[in-house]
Amino acid sequence: MENAMTGLAVLAKAGDVEAFGKLYEMYAGELYRYACCVLGSASYASDAVQDAACSAFSQIRNLRDEKAFKIWFFKILSNCCKKYFSDLKRERLTEELQETAEESLEPAPSDPVLSQELSCALAKLGEQERQIVFLCVIAGYNSREIAGVLDLPSATVRSKLSRALKKMRAELEP
Repeated sequence: MENAMTGLAVLAKAGDVEAFGKLYEMYAGELYRYACCVLGSASYASDAVQDAACSAFSQIRNLRDEKAFKIWFFKILSNCCKKYFSDLKRERLTEELQETAEESLEPAPSDPVLSQELSCALAKLGEQERQIVFLCVIAGYNSREIAGVLDLPSATVRSKLSRALKKMRAELEP
């Protein structure tokens, strides 16, 4: 699959719109799950993924290593999520929007993946800790790949992941 992805990335970089579309289809589910976990809102996640896809499409010629397309795309999405997260923080300044934002952070009843306890444990983590946990658990990245997405040293990613998981365990234990 990696060779197919690399071939599609080469074609997309050369301007093949269909190849980019196939690449997007390959990773759309993972991108959406990541954004949903980071932002806590399905609608914001959809918007962030759409923005990331548009940005990736417009910047595809800047992709240096076609083999790293997935990491590159997740890095763009991570930046989009940071922007949306900042926007959400700004919106919370008024009481009405604060209530709406808090409700959007509750797990959706139709989403069996996130239990109430897990949501509470995740809420105890900082933004970067949540991103690291999601990239590791949801996207299946290793510390080197996460370091590439978040512009951190691999050792920092490993220590932050370890501390974040320890915090979550403490929160989830009876």
